Formats: sequence, structure tokens, C-alpha cells
Amino acid sequence: MATTTLPLVRAAAAFPFMIWLADNGHPLDLLLQNAGLPPALVADPDQPIPLQVGIEFLRAVSRAEGPDIGCRVVAHAGVDQLGLIGLLVRASRTPREAFQLVTRAFFHHGSHEVLTFTPHAGGATVRHVFRVPLDAEALFITQQFTAALIATVVTRDGRDGPAVERVELTPHPVLGLALLEPHFGCEVRPTLTGAAAVTFSDAALDRPYSQSPIPLDQQVTEGCAVIRGDGTLAGSIRTILPLLLARGGEPTLAEMARFAFMSTRTLQRRLTAEGTSLSRLIEQERSARAVALLTASSSPVQEVAAEMGYGSGASFTRAVRRWTSAPPTRLRKGRAGA
Repeated sequence: MATTTLPLVRAAAAFPFMIWLADNGHPLDLLLQNAGLPPALVADPDQPIPLQVGIEFLRAVSRAEGPDIGCRVVAHAGVDQLGLIGLLVRASRTPREAFQLVTRAFFHHGSHEVLTFTPHAGGATVRHVFRVPLDAEALFITQQFTAALIATVVTRDGRDGPAVERVELTPHPVLGLALLEPHFGCEVRPTLTGAAAVTFSDAALDRPYSQSPIPLDQQVTEGCAVIRGDGTLAGSIRTILPLLLARGGEPTLAEMARFAFMSTRTLQRRLTAEGTSLSRLIEQERSARAVALLTASSSPVQEVAAEMGYGSGASFTRAVRRWTSAPPTRLRKGRAGA
């Protein structure tokens, strides 16, 4: 399963984990930094992040807190926290309507994931599959979390009675699947297709929510698919460069290749074919940010240089001159005059 763009997902995908960690007294800022994410991420659920980073964040929490942490997290902070996905569920009258809306809008949530809703006699099955190669442990963690979120769409009212008929997941390489059965209230079987699958009865899917639907003030259109950038590898890298630069330092070629699920040589070759390179993309992003900061405020150049991560105003001035052929003061005056 080779990728042609950087696999991305909305930061909201990890929000239930973030909420659980914060509410249980864990140092969320430090955990995000250790995962290669800036703490400011908690303020922007629509921010795209590398899918690989999100998976490694979940893996780290799972190893520290227990293999069934995905189910426990969802019991604490469920599908309502998933940005647009949560909005669509809250705007629905029944679980069936929620799944139909979410599957149509899932292209907004992630670039290399597929969610399907397949009706059959007596019920329907919701399936989720990644379009990137993941090991068994990563699949166990992410599929458990996803299946628990899918189940929450049906059980969100907290009503008693059977909801989930069957769950199919990738087994943990050591522990298997039996430890998850108490969370789902049914047998959890090994998946034969590689996809996570949760099956519901028609009665569960068509039972109206007790809460009235919340009007949706956001239209879900093809324009929402900006997570994919412009469809090129370079475009998808540009999408997340502001996030990666906000951590401090610059992403390396090896790091970006890991995010792209490809070798460094392949990444370089594909960027070259698109007429660019990682260093050039970083330079372009820094240039655009510097110009924006200089022209949007009257802060001293030294402060702008510090915010950009430069140790001295002189080195920042040289960089701006290289990018724009003008020093910061002249650039600022020119934009003010315009």
C-alpha cells in the first residue's frame, strides 16, 4: 500500500485520548511534546497532523496505561469530541442517519482511512480500514479505539439493552482479543479482512436518540477535503509544516519519510519529480511566516526574529533579505505604504 501523499488525520482524532489524560492528571503538554506535537494543538481540533504521529501517540499511551485504554478512553470522552464527526452525530436523529452522514464526510477527517456503512438482512456493519501498512500492535490499538467510537454512536444515550452484535478486530500480538469483550458486551473475533468491523441490528440503528438533533451550521462539501492539500506530496507536506515548525527546529528528511511511510530515497525522488525538495518547502514556509509576522504587527524586528526561532536579529535580517531581496524594515514600510 504505497502512499503518494503524506497520510494525515485531524488532530480531533486524538482528542478523546487528550481529554482522558488531562482529566486523569497526566502531563498532557509533555506527552504531546514527546510525541512530536506542540501543546497548542489542543486548541485546534481541525489541525491536520501526520497519521504516523497520531498512531505513535496512541501506542505510547497504551503501553503506559494498559492495552484496553482505547475502550476506557472512549467510555470517558466519546465520539462527540471528534470535531466535524462529532457534530454530524449530534445533528442526527438516529444512529443509522449518523453513520450515513459520517461515512460521506469521512474524507474530511483523514486522508488514508476509509469508513463504510453496509446494510444487510437484519442490520448493518460499519467497517474502518487504514490505507497504510501498520503492525499488529498498532492495528490492535487503533482498531480498538475506532470500534469503541463506532459503538458509541449507537450507545450515546446511555440506554440499557444490547447494542453491538459483533466486533471484528486485529488481535494483540500477545494478549489476543478476549480482554476487550467486557467493553463491547459481545464476542470480539479476529478480522479476516484487516478491517475493523462492528455489526448492529436494525433495531439498534433505527432507535431515535432521546436528545433532539443539534442544527449543523457547517456544510460538508468537497472543499472540506483540504486535508489532502493539492493532491501532491509537496502539497501535503506544506499542510503540516506550520505545525512541525511550531515544535521548534525543523523536520528532517528521515522524519518526513517516516511520516510518509516511505524511504528517504523515495521521498527525495518524488519531491524532485515535483520540482522541489524538503529544504525548499521549509524555506518557503519560513519566508511566508516571516513576511506575515513583519507586516501584521509593529513588534520590533528582534521580537519577530525570536518568534521565528532566530538567535539574533542579524541572522533573521540576512534570511529575510535572502527570501525577499529586502531587509525587514524596508519590507515592513513597503507593505504599510501599499
